[in-house]
Amino acid sequence: MLRYAVLLLAMLTSAAAAEPADCDAIVNTTAPVQLTYHEADEASVMQVYRDESGNTVVWLKTMKGKFVAKGVLEGGILTTGETTSAFAGKFKSSTARYLQQGMPPHFDRRSDLKYSTTSSVVYADGSTNESTTAYDYKFKSAGQESVGPCTLDVVRGESDRVNDKTGKTSHSWSLYFPQLTAAIIGERAEPVLDDIRTTFVPMTPIP
Repeated sequence: MLRYAVLLLAMLTSAAAAEPADCDAIVNTTAPVQLTYHEADEASVMQVYRDESGNTVVWLKTMKGKFVAKGVLEGGILTTGETTSAFAGKFKSSTARYLQQGMPPHFDRRSDLKYSTTSSVVYADGSTNESTTAYDYKFKSAGQESVGPCTLDVVRGESDRVNDKTGKTSHSWSLYFPQLTAAIIGERAEPVLDDIRTTFVPMTPIP
């Protein structure tokens, strides 16, 4: 009898471990959510913390865990950011403030939009940088997609960017999740979703 009880417990534990995402909570509440994704050969993890007002705090870990970033979004618009890393020198950490021009609050990403972002960054060594980047966003598609065991609304788009200070241009891909009020950005390729969880260990800055 004890053997069967142990076997049943093991099966229940395995089932719980295999389903770490509460899909109903993700869609209908403000439960914290962790997304795992990759672009090309680079794997990243994003954690999203929502509140009732529609604001969001997003944590991102990438570069094999050597870089951690935290962003605060108000009405879906990035306002402040912090980074920490395993690197020495000015890039050990940074703080930033962002001013968006031309992007409406709670922009649903379902239409083309031209806007700009002015960033004011302070690095670990006290040096600063301020620049404005112009974005030309193009809406590509919207629908429901499977993410792990869950089905989420996903809006896909692409952006061409130019930095007014350096003249550098670049292209990026975005996956926006209206239910999370957060987006994944791919700098080298369109991101591929790997997993979603509602049970996870919260990220912290790199000391």
